[in-house]
Amino acid sequence: MKLNKRSGMTGLETAIILVAFVITAAAFAFVVLNMGFLTAEKAQSVISSGMSEASSALLVDSGVVGQFASTGGDQADIDLSKLTFYIKLSQGHEPVDLDDSKLVATYTNPRCHGEIYNANGTIMTIQGVNSDGDSLCETGEKFKVTIDFTAINMTTGVDPAQGSMDNVYTHPYEEFRIELRPSAGAVLTIERQLPAVYSTIMVLE
Repeated sequence: MKLNKRSGMTGLETAIILVAFVITAAAFAFVVLNMGFLTAEKAQSVISSGMSEASSALLVDSGVVGQFASTGGDQADIDLSKLTFYIKLSQGHEPVDLDDSKLVATYTNPRCHGEIYNANGTIMTIQGVNSDGDSLCETGEKFKVTIDFTAINMTTGVDPAQGSMDNVYTHPYEEFRIELRPSAGAVLTIERQLPAVYSTIMVLE
């Protein structure tokens, strides 16, 4: 009786092939998952950065106090000469540098617009109330901001129309805007409309 020779795969060879497939699939899955994690992390970083830029890093603490040169009489002569308010860091934001080299501040009324914060430090000044002595506005710290409009002259960043100081002052029933632009985060905008002036010191709502 003649026996035919037949060749086949042994269990060991089958196991080796299966292991090779499993290793290849695992390596491919690792690459796919790793790329997915990287993409998700990048998307999270972009969203976080976008939210940080969209929300203001600074907040006005309490109200805005205005000081006027006079009251009563001709309303055109009642000028807002000084503003005082306090700022603090928004929740969840990194510290903000309030140095004049990092922070840009502008003042706008119906007749003029320009920068009011510079190295001279005469128009707008920022002083720490409970800070640690540096210019960084950190969590729990407050800074006092004072804007002295009487210190504005023709050589500052503010250009009043026709070179008249009267154009710098904001009169009753007019709106004015102050913007603080930190190096990171959205602009802090303070907009007020002056009411009828009955006192030299008033809280502007």
